[in-house]
Amino acid sequence: MGKMIHLARPELKALYSRLGGEAALQRILEDFYRKMAADPMIGFFFHGQDLERIARAQKTFLMRAMGATSSYSGKAPAQAHDALPPILPGHFDRRLRILEETLRAHGLAAEDIRIWINFENAFRDGIVSEDH
Repeated sequence: MGKMIHLARPELKALYSRLGGEAALQRILEDFYRKMAADPMIGFFFHGQDLERIARAQKTFLMRAMGATSSYSGKAPAQAHDALPPILPGHFDRRLRILEETLRAHGLAAEDIRIWINFENAFRDGIVSEDH
């Protein structure tokens, strides 16, 4: 079991505001999941998946972390990935790289990208398979 991660973070609330709110977050996540699905290294995780549904679920999770909503009733990150093939360290690193590229393409400042990547990276231990 991974360490306890505090979901709501003040630096994320400021990021959400600078980002432009829910509509901007949705656009970023839709773009991000399309890019991951097309990626030769991690795209297989998304074959046959409803990318829009996944992006909406991630948006709901992030909106709670970013202080835009007061609750989140979806699955925890580790449980959300239970039904997938093992996610290895390289897969997780590739996801972070695609996220970084997507955020840069959407015009986020370097500091905002760093904040977002650090938040996502906090879930590494609960998502990455130890059997590698």
